Parts: sequence; structure tokens; C-alpha cells
Amino acid sequence: MNLEQRLAELSIVLPVSSAAGAQYTPATVFDNLAWVSGQLPREGERVLAVGKLGRDASLEQAQLGARIALIRALAALRDTLGGLARVRRILKLNVFVNSSDDFTQHSAVADGASELIFALLGPEFGRHARTSVGVSQLPRNACVELDLVAALADPVE
Repeated sequence: MNLEQRLAELSIVLPVSSAAGAQYTPATVFDNLAWVSGQLPREGERVLAVGKLGRDASLEQAQLGARIALIRALAALRDTLGGLARVRRILKLNVFVNSSDDFTQHSAVADGASELIFALLGPEFGRHARTSVGVSQLPRNACVELDLVAALADPVE
């Protein structure tokens, strides 16, 4: 499985990841695990999917937002690792949904990211653990934010 080739086949171009705005990093690696900090559905500084689900934003907008946030998470991994060749699988995906009290489709929002993971990594490596929760607000009024944990192959020496 070549993740960068698969991205190209799907016509997905990863953006340059942004530097963290405080005293943390977009991704950190320890042994053969990588943790990617929370990613918003942004293009540059513009948040593309905003508002509260169940009031301001549609399920489809939030699913697209989750997909964009995942693409940004992959960009953070690429920039931290110097490429995506070491990425073996996404182990855990956490999806936070800015939602009204009566919105209950958090899992469907997360599907926007999960479906892309499956498309990129296939049936053997695309399955991952996942949590999706509703929150009262997110930075910059984003409707979704996600973070993830990835398993990595040993570095080539």
C-alpha cells in the first residue's frame, strides 16, 4: 500500500500543514506511533465548514468538513515524517462535532473521514477505532474537528 500514490489516484492534494498556534506541534511521533493534533476543516486560514449542526450547518457540510480535516491531518503526518511511506494504518480517529442539543448524527459526521480512510487504506488497513462526540463549541466556529493516532513502520536506516 502506497498512501501517497493512492492520494494521487483519488486526485487528493495535501496542503502544506500549518504551524501550531501555541506551544504544541501538529503531530508528534514516539516509537512507531504518531499522534496528530486536532485539525479543523480549513483552507489556509479560512474555515470551510462552520456552524452548529442541527441549527446552522447541514450533515453534508459537516461530512465534507470531516473529510477536509482528515486531509489536513494527513498533511501534518507527511510534514512531520517527511512523507507518508511509514504510515501503515490509522488506529484511532476522534471526531468532535459542534452540535445543538437535539442533534444525534455525530457518527454520520465522522463517516466523512472514515470513508476516506477506508478508500485510501483499503479493507485490510482502513478499519480503525473511532469516537464521535457532540460538543458545545469548537475553535473558529468550526462544525467539526478531528484528531488521530497512526501506526508507523520502522524508519528505514
